[in-house]
Amino acid sequence: MVLTLPAGMRATRAVQALLWVLPAQQPVQGWTQALAEAALHAQGVQVNRVTVYRALDRLADAGLLQRTVDAQRTTRYWVVHATATSSAPSAHMECKACHQPMELDESAAAVQAALQALRQAVAQTAGVHNPTLDVSVQAECAHCASGQ
Repeated sequence: MVLTLPAGMRATRAVQALLWVLPAQQPVQGWTQALAEAALHAQGVQVNRVTVYRALDRLADAGLLQRTVDAQRTTRYWVVHATATSSAPSAHMECKACHQPMELDESAAAVQAALQALRQAVAQTAGVHNPTLDVSVQAECAHCASGQ
């Protein structure tokens, strides 16, 4: 899967490389600036961290990535699935014990339905257009809950 650059967005070398690298290697804990920069360097694309931050933010603003901020204030990015639309947000969770971030899988249909209902409720508020959600879900992961 290769992401397609939205119309009007500059096709810089870093952005073009990110469009190829991000969906091919999506980490379970999401992309951080440092992970994206390291992936680009591994592909021979030499960029600085500010360029990577800006490119990731532009891709998130374009709807190709979903941006979240965890309890340690680390910004994480997830590739928006090809079947998803801006009206179908994905859900992410952070473990309260080990702080490991993770994307809730497609089996979390009830969570997806709740997010969709929340987005629709916000969209029905007078004067609100095209809302996006950044919902923070915190729970214990299976590893921490089992005490291992």
